Order: sequence, then structure tokens, then C-alpha cells
Amino acid sequence: MKNLMYMFVALLMVFVSCEDDDSFDPGPLSNLAVTSQVSDDGSGIVTFKPTATGAKSYTYDFGDGTTGESLTGYISKTYSTTGENTYTVTVTVIGFDGSTLTETLQVTVDVPAMNSDLVNLITDGSSKTWFLAAAQPGHLGLGPAREGIDGDWWYPKWYSAQAFEKCGSEISDCFCDDELTFTVNSSGEVTYVLDNKGQTFFNVGHKAVVGGTADEDYCYDFDTSGEKEVTFSAVEGNVPEAETTGMQMEFSDGGFMSYYVGSSTYEILSLSEDLLYVRTYDSMNPDLAWYIRFTAAPSTGGEEESLETIYTNLVWSDEFDTDGAPDPANWTFDLGAGGWGNGEAQEYTDSPENVIVEDGVLKITARGTGSGGGVQYYYDDVTLVAAGGSTSVVQDFEGAAPVFTDFGGAATAVIENPDASGENTSVTVAESTKNNGAEVWAGSFFDVDAALDLSTYTSMEIKTWSPAVGVVVRLKLENQANAQEFYEVDATTSVVESWETLSFDLSAAPAFTYDRVVLFFDFGESPTGGAAYTSARIKSENLFEFTYGRVEIRAKLPSAGGTWPALWALGANFDEVGWPACGEIDIMEHVGNNSNTISSALHYPGNFGGTAVVGATSVPTATTEFHNYTVEWTPDSIKFVVDGEMVHNSLVNSDTTPFNSDFFLIMNIAMGGTLGGAIDPAFTEDTLEVDYVRVYQ
Repeated sequence: MKNLMYMFVALLMVFVSCEDDDSFDPGPLSNLAVTSQVSDDGSGIVTFKPTATGAKSYTYDFGDGTTGESLTGYISKTYSTTGENTYTVTVTVIGFDGSTLTETLQVTVDVPAMNSDLVNLITDGSSKTWFLAAAQPGHLGLGPAREGIDGDWWYPKWYSAQAFEKCGSEISDCFCDDELTFTVNSSGEVTYVLDNKGQTFFNVGHKAVVGGTADEDYCYDFDTSGEKEVTFSAVEGNVPEAETTGMQMEFSDGGFMSYYVGSSTYEILSLSEDLLYVRTYDSMNPDLAWYIRFTAAPSTGGEEESLETIYTNLVWSDEFDTDGAPDPANWTFDLGAGGWGNGEAQEYTDSPENVIVEDGVLKITARGTGSGGGVQYYYDDVTLVAAGGSTSVVQDFEGAAPVFTDFGGAATAVIENPDASGENTSVTVAESTKNNGAEVWAGSFFDVDAALDLSTYTSMEIKTWSPAVGVVVRLKLENQANAQEFYEVDATTSVVESWETLSFDLSAAPAFTYDRVVLFFDFGESPTGGAAYTSARIKSENLFEFTYGRVEIRAKLPSAGGTWPALWALGANFDEVGWPACGEIDIMEHVGNNSNTISSALHYPGNFGGTAVVGATSVPTATTEFHNYTVEWTPDSIKFVVDGEMVHNSLVNSDTTPFNSDFFLIMNIAMGGTLGGAIDPAFTEDTLEVDYVRVYQ
């Protein structure tokens, strides 16, 4: 599970603006020094780390015809020219007093034409077949582009990519049958064959290629036979080293990887023995970045591999033999609403209605409260205004609706204007619902195609409709590429159940790139009343924490659409180092909308959220029968097992991973969210049943 309270304590700190300190005096600009670190993996990535007294910002001339800017000075640059090349880099620091200092340094970068480690993983040294990671969340995602962007732009895909689960629909299930085979010959040349079983899943924008007529993405007959050549090269542009391998693949003769968007070039974001995660750009719209996850071919060795455990001494267990509340010597509770980051709909309680031991079984029950409550606010005509009165409309919600990203328990959509009178007679407007039990900072954002021009326009006006007077509306303008670059300003409603125009002064906004509009209605307050759904999350934190061992949990899972049960473990130092640095071990995750599949995952720096190391298996009776879900965690490896059979061997453990210190156990049901998906409108309740939890060492 990714819903970590720690993340949102940190997020709240970002959302809350700090007051200016009039006594701040950085002093004169001086002492510029610059260090550089060249990646040794052949990716061409160089990280620059300057320091200076009195510095306000830094600019870079990278010596290859490209430039960059950074407020902190820290910046990563990917050099793509193959071979060993030396670049003269010029770093200029700008002080708060307007003065500048310049430092010049040389960096030598060796970019091989082909990365042998990547090739070996992709081809397994000879030939290897990959399949769509259909059981994993976000196996197809639409997310941020990076072209032409300098600086630390990255958002985890689980936060910013819009995930689409495609394998359960007739119009797209051909996507899940593809076989992608890479082969390397004795000369090191790589070839590629896509076996699409006769049909390819086409993006609607490219249907003309096959004479398609559907008004949505669709499976069409399409011939992908024939061997394609694969070339590897360094990725062009500035991509943080932790978020990519720095290499890309290009296929000859129009070759592509499973989903047709007219592209033959794929950046390798992450690669391991059983996971290939790539990004490509739509040939008709390079602002659209598509993310696809593939898993390695299943074992062809006959019977599945069985776990041969090294841990046989039972050191801790709960057999749930005593009716009533969970044993307080073993379990405590997480309480609260908002889902801690995954857009979930439930509020966690310690009520017996949500968590109880009965007849030798722990029962965690998610319930629909029937309230579905919350407070609705409406807004429209987001408009920039210049000092002289000229205006520029940012969004009026009359055309194609923007893509909203909600957080903290808010929900946003474009609807028909519920009060087309007074100041606003528009046909359609945006509705922002702050659900009962939502976080005080709940809100949503939408992105704009071009940065807002705050050199011309000094304020923003937004038409709003509120059910109360005195509601604080917080506007936050943000840089999609760098969440640390933002500006916040508040306005307050003055009328009840009527449209009014609120004005937000932007004249003091720093000179950042602003291409994201974030709105918080009734900032600082949470609507009274219960959440639409309640559930429970219990944990052994501070009661039982352990390093290494075999954890076995026997459970029967809920089946209702929108349920998201999980049995997992979290690094006990999460409140000190944060997530994902603390590490997370997902022993079992399941979603009612895909009830025949269970998954397991590891989250840690470089592999978390949408890039977690994930494996899955089919368990057709997961919701009707009890099954044993097991993790074997040793100093050398982490293995996931169902009913004694290996699901995947996900990790070679080492002293560089966070899986070498204490963890504690967690069990819960979330509702909806990034993995749970759409909640069945008829949902009333469903239960996760746990027969026992046992830890062996």
C-alpha cells in the first residue's frame, strides 16, 4: 500500500505558505564553487552541484548547445553523443543583489553505443519474451512529457499519470495477449518481434492507419510480423538519474511495443529480470507521454517453483481465537480519512462495525455509510487580468474538460451550471466536492498547455459559487516540473449560494514557470459528517517489529468492485526517513475490480509508486476460499509466495536497500483510489477475513 501518512504530513508542509521574513539578508554574492558527478553506467548523466553565498538562482550552458536553470543549483544533464567527449560547462550564479559570478569546468562523458547490462536483461543473454503487466496498476498510463524541460521535473507516475486498466474490456483486451520477443546474436545485435495474435490496440488518434471507425481506442486487425532491428542510445534531454536508466530503444521499420501511438522510440525507465517499464511519446502529440509496464515470460520449466524456507521457528503470531476487538498487545489502529495520497474514499475507524474478531477469524469490513456526503462548490472562467484591464482566459470549461487530479478526499468534474444566473450564465462549470471526512487540504488541480504569463498579467479572477460566506478559497500556481516552485494566495467568499468573482493578487509571485492551477475550497476545514465509506487499518507498530523472517497470512478477500485489501509491512523508521526511503513490502494486494488476480510489490528509492517492483498471479478462488499469502525476507532476497508456490523473486537484497532493519505489519481495506478503481454504486459492505498471522525466523 502506498497510502502513507508521512507523505502527507510533508505534503501539508508544502501546501501551507510561509510568511515572508523581512529580516532576511543573504549578504553579497560570493564563494561560487561547482562540483560534478558523471554517472558510470553509460547513461551520459552528469549531476552538477554548485554552492555560493547569497545565491538566488543558477543558469547553465552545458557546452553541447543546450542550457538549463535551477533555483537550488542542483541539476542533472544527460549527454547523448556516443563515444568519449569533453564538454566545457559554464555555470552562472545570480545573487539577490542582482550581481553574477561565473565558473567554468570541463566534464568528460563516455556514452557507449549500446548498454550491455540493459541488453542482457532485455534478452536474457539470448532470447526473452515479455508480456503486458496486466495485473499491475498503471500497466498503461498517460503522464507528463519531459521534452525541453530543464530542472527537477519529476513526479511519480502513480501521482501524475492517469492509469487505464484495459484487459477487462472487449474493445481493448487484445492489448493483453501480445508477446514481445527480444533476441541478441553473437555479434551483439538485437532484434525484436511483436506477436500481436492478429490484433493491435490502437490509440484513437491513429485509427486512420488501419481505416478505423471507432471513436475511442480500439483493437484492429494489424500485421506486426517481421523482425525489427533494435538500436540503443542515450536519452536526449534532462532526465533525473533516479527516474530512468538514461537509455532508449528505437525499432526499425515502424516497430512498436504493443500499444500503437505511432512511435518507434521507447525510453527505458526501469528494468529488472521481471519488469520492463518504458515511456514513449505520441507521434501526433509529443506532449503526451505514454507509460507501459511489461513482465518477463512465465517459467517454462513445468511445475511452479516451491518455496524452500530457511525460517521454521515461530516467533510471533495471532490466531484470532478471542472474540471482540483485536488483541491490543498485537495491534493498534490508523484512524482518519483522505486515504493518505491515493485518492481513496474511506475513513478508517476502530469501530466493531469495521474491525472485530469473531469465531476465530479477524474481520475487517468496509461499509458504505449511505451518506455520500460532502459540500459542493462551483467555479468557472479562470482568467488572468492585467493591470490595465486586459484579460486572458485560462479555462472556461466550455470545451473539452481538463484532466483533474484530486487529492485529500476532494472530487472535481465539469457539470451543467446548477445556477445559471447573476454573474455566471455559462452552460458548464467545474464542480468541486469536498467529501465528508476529507483532509483540510483536500483539493484538485489541472494542467495548462502553456505557462501562465505573469509578466503581463498581475492577478487572476475566478467565478465561484459557495454555500456559505467566509469560505477560504486558496489558489496555488505550480510548476509541473518542480513542485518546489509555487505561489499561493487566498480569497474569501462574501455571498451565499450565488455566483461572485474572486480576485487573486499575483503581483508578488516569484518568476517561476507556472503551468498548473491548484484550487482548495474551504482550505483549513474538513466537512462535518461521516465519510461515504468506512473501513479499518490495523498495525503492529511499536508492538511487534522485526528484521527478516517468513510472514504467513491466511486470508479470504472481499470481492466487491472498488475494494482494495492489502496485507503488508512498512519500515519502522518511516517517521524518521520518510517513504519510500523506509521501504515497503506488499505481501498481498487485491482489487475487487480484478478479483481473480493478486499482486505483491516492493517500494524503495528508485522503485516506488508507479515504478515499484511488482509481481502477480491468478488465484480464481481468492474471494471465496482462504489462501496462504507469504513473504520470505532474508538478508539476501525477498520472495513472494501463494499457497507455497512462488509468485516472484523480486529482490536481491543488499546493504543498499532499506530491507535490512525493522518493519511492522499492516492489514486494511481501502476503497477506490489509484488501485481500487471505481466503486460499485450498489456497494454496501464487504469483508477481509484473516484466519491467522504467523512470523517465523
